[in-house]
Amino acid sequence: MSKDRTKRWESRRVTPWTGLTNQTPLQKFLDSRNTAEYQVRHGEIARMDEAEMLNSYDLTECKHCGSTDFISYGRNRYGVKRYRCKSCGKLFSIVTNTVFDNHKIPISEWMEFMLGVFRFQSFQSIGRSLRITDTTVKYWISKLFLLLSDYQNDIVLRGDVQIDETFYKVIKKDIRKRDETHEYRGLSKNQICIGIGCDASHTLCIIEGYGKPSRKSTAEVFSNHIEHGSNLTHDEEKAHNILVEMLGLSSRTFNAKALKGIKDDDNPLDKINEKCRLLKRFLYAHSGFDRSCLQDYLNLFSFICNPPCDHFEKVEKLLLIALKSPNLLKYRDACWF
Repeated sequence: MSKDRTKRWESRRVTPWTGLTNQTPLQKFLDSRNTAEYQVRHGEIARMDEAEMLNSYDLTECKHCGSTDFISYGRNRYGVKRYRCKSCGKLFSIVTNTVFDNHKIPISEWMEFMLGVFRFQSFQSIGRSLRITDTTVKYWISKLFLLLSDYQNDIVLRGDVQIDETFYKVIKKDIRKRDETHEYRGLSKNQICIGIGCDASHTLCIIEGYGKPSRKSTAEVFSNHIEHGSNLTHDEEKAHNILVEMLGLSSRTFNAKALKGIKDDDNPLDKINEKCRLLKRFLYAHSGFDRSCLQDYLNLFSFICNPPCDHFEKVEKLLLIALKSPNLLKYRDACWF
């Protein structure tokens, strides 16, 4: 296969026979059906009722300078209202300086993309099902991470709170060895420590560092995210005691090893254990990712676990964040991982 043909094959909108004049009837049928399916998946923005939705939001200030002195200035080619600022003279719309600025793929495709993410599908499988390229998938993931970069900042666990740590190994090239052939064993610097906590409705997960947690790392991760006077249930990790002292928590501890083998319903740590299992499942669905993006994945996992529970309501919440947040991300500035 030629280099040019390889490039065409990588595109999800074409088949190996696209553009050939000597197609067999079967090849012509498969090629035409692929084109029809692609057009259904990637409808034109103007035909997707997107403008009506975007025009329903009122703007109160210029998207460039923040001035409230602006006037209506027609609509763009998709029917979205435009405005001109009298202070800076620039044109803007509801999507200006957001992750949807200059977008060419309908926002409705974001809905399908995010529904797949919320179901723990791998990014590659979502891209294949939506007929979008790998680079577009990575660009969208970068936008998603940007929107959720500060999502966990205001989460405060309260009432009956459980905490624990789970570990995720560094990538192969970063593994440290005690000699030429042997890795460090146990909770070494080769294990990224993730602090995870939950209450009746919310989940928090933040990187603590490498190896075994310390009192300092535990305090840095959890002290601002647990309400004073809450009830803390945890294993016998000594580093957790700093939270009891700092926040005046009532504490119940259990030996994790002694609880192994008992039924989940009888395990007082089952709730936090289940969160750890879900997190591992989520991360394994995206195995091979750049560990420098790990906190971004944890932010996304927290968003998936937390209210609202319905996936469509999660899409609504995320799109509202996108339209209200000044988070412009150009294609060339995206985090390619």
